[in-house]
Amino acid sequence: MATKVLIVDDEEDYRIIMRDVLEGAGVEVVVAVDGQDGVEKLPEGPFDAVLVDWMMPRMDGQTFVQTLRRDPSRKDVPVIMLTVKQTADDELEALHFGVDDFIVKPFQAEDLLARLRAVLRRAKA
Repeated sequence: MATKVLIVDDEEDYRIIMRDVLEGAGVEVVVAVDGQDGVEKLPEGPFDAVLVDWMMPRMDGQTFVQTLRRDPSRKDVPVIMLTVKQTADDELEALHFGVDDFIVKPFQAEDLLARLRAVLRRAKA
C-alpha cells in the first residue's frame, strides 16, 4: 500500500512544492489550505503522516496538532511541522505540543523526504 500524507499549509507555493516532491516519490497526497480545512480532510485518511505549517489563518498548526492528538484513532499519526519559525525555543515548543519533527522553511526536498521516511520508520517500530 502506498504512503498517504496530508499537507496542511496556507502558502500555495509550499503546498505545490511539497505535493510535487512527495508525489514524485510515490506518495499519495491530500492538501488542505489551513488547519480547519485539515481537520475537515481527516476523514479522507487514514494518513501515514501529516506535514503542517505553524502559522495559518482560521486554525494554526498548534491547534491542528492538538486536535489530531485528542482523536484516539489519529493520536499516533506522525506530524512534521514546517515553519519559518526557527529558534531552538520554537522547535522545543512544537515538540511539546505534539509534533514528531520540525523543518524550517525554506527547506530542501531531500531533507523533507528523509525526515518523512524517518518518522514513518519510527511509527512502524
